[in-house]
Amino acid sequence: MQPRRRGVKALVAVAVCAVVAAAAIGVWKTGARDTPAAAAARSHDAASTPSSPTSAPDSSIENPPHLAGTSERLTTVVQRAAELLRVNGAAWGPQVATGTELSIGEALAQASSVPGDATIAEMEWLRQADRDGMYDDPNRPLDRLVQHLEATTITDADLVEHLGPNWPTIVDTFTTVAAIGFDDYVDRVRRSPPMRVADALDIRAQLQEAAAATGLREQWARSQDLVAAYFERCISESLSRRDPTDPMDEYIRDWPLAQALAHDAVAAAFFAEGAGADEDQVETLARGLQIVQAPERFDRDGSLTRTVQPGENLSPEDAELLDAEEPFLEEE
Repeated sequence: MQPRRRGVKALVAVAVCAVVAAAAIGVWKTGARDTPAAAAARSHDAASTPSSPTSAPDSSIENPPHLAGTSERLTTVVQRAAELLRVNGAAWGPQVATGTELSIGEALAQASSVPGDATIAEMEWLRQADRDGMYDDPNRPLDRLVQHLEATTITDADLVEHLGPNWPTIVDTFTTVAAIGFDDYVDRVRRSPPMRVADALDIRAQLQEAAAATGLREQWARSQDLVAAYFERCISESLSRRDPTDPMDEYIRDWPLAQALAHDAVAAAFFAEGAGADEDQVETLARGLQIVQAPERFDRDGSLTRTVQPGENLSPEDAELLDAEEPFLEEE
């Protein structure tokens, strides 16, 4: 099998597995305690809501939301979502909803007006729910989760605990990507000149080690999980509406690169202002997204690439799953 074809099959297999899993068991599982990867996977159910992440919203990337009051805005999102669930009824997932019922993810998406807020609010609520033991009981009633959502507040201190001291820059970077809309963002990546350094993944690994050395291992992981949750949701939604006549190779072209650039940018934001990391490395990682946003502002650099390492956007759990599926992919 040619390497390119193998890569396409691998990406499709991962994305389709995510869609099938969400459809089979619903986004809000009744299982035991959640891992960060499982929490990210639950973001899929918001893809069927009017707040679709694949289309460009009204807000402009040149005018991102002001970060002052971010925690208050996110608190409003979770509390509005709880109110929507009380009014419309709650369901474990969109696949089992009846009438006007909403899943928690759908309610969060409908309650948010700033692109990216639904994912941030969802991930922070999940962190607090896990902290408060909401997932210790595998037989917990759905209403118990709704009650917890209703009582949730998100403070600046919570965001520090979630994403680290540079959370404002992380949120700004993340919402900048979300504000473009998945389809438009991928289109910009496709039209962009080479923008990524060849050793971007190695630099990210070094920054991850620096985060761990400063006691921020979990915050680093959660900041990267935020990106993964958003792109998993976007990919699932985009695949669900693909015209079967569209060639799959072309349809998914540059999806991995688009996601990798967002991971790079959030990694750079984690060390904003050179806090505990090499400033040149941080600037190098941040530049990829900057080139996609405004390529006319940068001179062509022959050392830059469009390279993505196989599986680099996968969590360790998903990478292990893909390795297990590899013999089946090779046989096709």
